[in-house]
Amino acid sequence: MISVTGKKWKEYSHNKNLVEKLKQDNSFSDILSKLIISRNFNEEEIFSIDNNLSIKNIFSNNEDYKIGTSIVIECIKKKENICIVGDYDVDGSSATSLLVRFLNSINHPNFYYIPDREIDGYGASIKLFKKLILKKPKLIIMVDCGSTSNSAIEFLNDNKIKSIVIDHHEINKPFPKANSIINPKKDKKLIEYSYLCATALVYFFVDLLSLKIKSKMNIQDYLIYVLLATVCDVMPLRNLNRVIALQVLKKFKVNSSYF
Repeated sequence: MISVTGKKWKEYSHNKNLVEKLKQDNSFSDILSKLIISRNFNEEEIFSIDNNLSIKNIFSNNEDYKIGTSIVIECIKKKENICIVGDYDVDGSSATSLLVRFLNSINHPNFYYIPDREIDGYGASIKLFKKLILKKPKLIIMVDCGSTSNSAIEFLNDNKIKSIVIDHHEINKPFPKANSIINPKKDKKLIEYSYLCATALVYFFVDLLSLKIKSKMNIQDYLIYVLLATVCDVMPLRNLNRVIALQVLKKFKVNSSYF
């Protein structure tokens, strides 16, 4: 096949037996079957093509999530001021917004800060925290940042301010001495979920919080935040990200008056 620019297109060869099996087992077309094989779809991804999959909280038994949610619940009980610090990009802003919306939904005192790269520099720093502690937070939650902010978190510890990190960036030992660090790259058991963006990690965090305090917030209404952050952070639309994308797109309604 020759393209309009004169390039010669060549179709990749596929295992004919696998193609035929997919076509017979699932009533897929020839081209769809070839695409599935070329992209190495697993059984769950194949099943999701014609079926709706529910989103289960894969972190419900994770120790870091348990510790983190317990810290926030204790702050809620004591009505302690909570600060959310997020990265300046779409993932950081979406994760911040998700947490703020949750805290606002239960009328809990909170404030947030998205650092300015030119004024504040990159990520959580001592310089930034010196400014934020003037508002007297008892807990600072860092989203999409904090995995390498060892000295900044040590500064919080010295000032008796609790800290939680929810991040998906690289993290190396020694880990920051935060009260809880939620990062799939920190734990070999969770490394398979390193394809999730920070907003996805926050989504599951808020989901657990909502269940524990019996919040009326419908967390699934905010799945679009996760998809937006996933796409903008160029995370792969595979596995759980694929399920999230499918759920959002099926429920998404575009008002014709926008066009």
